[in-house]
Amino acid sequence: MDFFFRPRGIAVVGATASKGKGGNLIVLNLKKGYFGPVYPVNPGYDEIEGFTCYPSVSDVPDPVDLAIVFVAAHMVPRVIEDCARRNIPGVMIQSAGFAETGAAGKDFQQQTRAIAEKTGIRVWGPNCMGLVDTHNRFVFSTVAPTIWDTGLTPGNVSLIAQSGMLAGAFLIDLISHGTMGIAKVCSIGNKMDVDENDLLEWLIHDPDTAAIGLYLESLTDCRRFMALCRSTPKPVVILNGGKTAGGAAAAQSHTASLSAGGALVAGAMAQAGVITADGFYQLADFSRTLGMYAHLPPRTGNRVAVLTYTGAAGIVSADIMDRHGLELSQFSDTTLETLQTVFPEWMPPANPVDMWPGIILNGSKKTYETAMQAVCADPAVDAVFIHCFAGGFSLEVDLEKMADTAREAGKPLFCWISGERNRVYQFQKTAQPLGVPVFREVMRAVECMGILLNRPCPEIETDPETAPEERVRRLTQDPRLAVLTSNTGELDELVSKQVLKACGIPVVEEKQVTSIEEAQHAAADFGFPLVVKGMVPGVSHKTESSLVHLGIA
Repeated sequence: MDFFFRPRGIAVVGATASKGKGGNLIVLNLKKGYFGPVYPVNPGYDEIEGFTCYPSVSDVPDPVDLAIVFVAAHMVPRVIEDCARRNIPGVMIQSAGFAETGAAGKDFQQQTRAIAEKTGIRVWGPNCMGLVDTHNRFVFSTVAPTIWDTGLTPGNVSLIAQSGMLAGAFLIDLISHGTMGIAKVCSIGNKMDVDENDLLEWLIHDPDTAAIGLYLESLTDCRRFMALCRSTPKPVVILNGGKTAGGAAAAQSHTASLSAGGALVAGAMAQAGVITADGFYQLADFSRTLGMYAHLPPRTGNRVAVLTYTGAAGIVSADIMDRHGLELSQFSDTTLETLQTVFPEWMPPANPVDMWPGIILNGSKKTYETAMQAVCADPAVDAVFIHCFAGGFSLEVDLEKMADTAREAGKPLFCWISGERNRVYQFQKTAQPLGVPVFREVMRAVECMGILLNRPCPEIETDPETAPEERVRRLTQDPRLAVLTSNTGELDELVSKQVLKACGIPVVEEKQVTSIEEAQHAAADFGFPLVVKGMVPGVSHKTESSLVHLGIA
């Protein structure tokens, strides 16, 4: 996979000198960011954007590890054959018109796959927007250079998106706001060959990536995906498209994907410690929050100190916190005494802390910084949530000092800010490199805080004896499960519970008896009260047949 992320040379098949066309934008992006040799391929040109243009892939000189393809779908199989003869290991097909469009496109995709499998070439796409690597300024995509050239904010969150156009639009939105640091964006489209698991495995080992967000319309290999997520401490967030019947149908026509049901995916993700999102901005906010605090271990505690500009903000925050598994810290006497030094005598501080009386008395800077030092030193505080207004607060307070106070104490800091739009935006831009997540809406702020503090913590699978595959192998050898393959009918309750027990699922203690004497002995062993159920072949619903008697004493 390194030839996709660190190619020694790149051929652009379908390059063009026509401004604004995809084949031209790819070349311009490579010219602005990529430091290796670039080889435009188009028999109609001698030169494109200052690079020598070649009539075919076979004419391209060494070194070349990657071919970015932007030609019509019916031409792609021939291009793959040319790349194979040229010994190019990786091809990134950004053209559309494949399986997502119907029978003809599906045929082109099958031809392309067959050639790739026969020759060993790895194929990324088709129908994708490619790769963006902010740290190296690699933009292997048709995203216009004017959009990313000055706006990319390097960070530690990497995104994998099955959608091509949406990934590009989403990236443009993030770039224009500049409030989320991105490491890599990978758009995989129809994922004919390279899929989310290949990219996830690479990003798990990528030193620039601390958190990973995914938008997927299908999972290629759910078992491998879960194993990868369990293998890493890096947080993984997923937005799964096609969770409903309507969404699944749309996914089929969009990227030729067959989607699993929402409940099924959510259950599997929870087992692997993956966090699920319900929208793109929620995906972005969850990912950036987890990326900013990737250095903290999961489940650091759920007790929060709340410092608000107004009393009403504290009330609303407390209500929402309760719905997200968070609780208000009970401040120590030392913390309360320190807070009292910046508050009027008539107002004994409590959590949530209404900062306004202190601000009137001592100003925003002294009041907030004193409160931050006090609550961060309190062992009963696991995180700090600040509400403030853009303007006086954002102009007076030393946010860097407050962020350092929280960081040194090992306690995440969250900000909910209100006020004039431009000042809010400037505050967000200031906070981003300090590693402080800032939100304009209290619900999302608390939601992200809850995701961080209550993040699932799966056991990292390192011992082959406890790996899922080994556990499955052992289960298949358990004699209690033989009935699953030998019995074609409905299992009775007793046998069903034995199967569950073999799988490690706890079941109620019970005993099958065939006489009054056996029932009396079993009752004496169990003790009272107990339940009696009648076993009748072919009867599944025992209650309706008066075969269940409760509370026998």
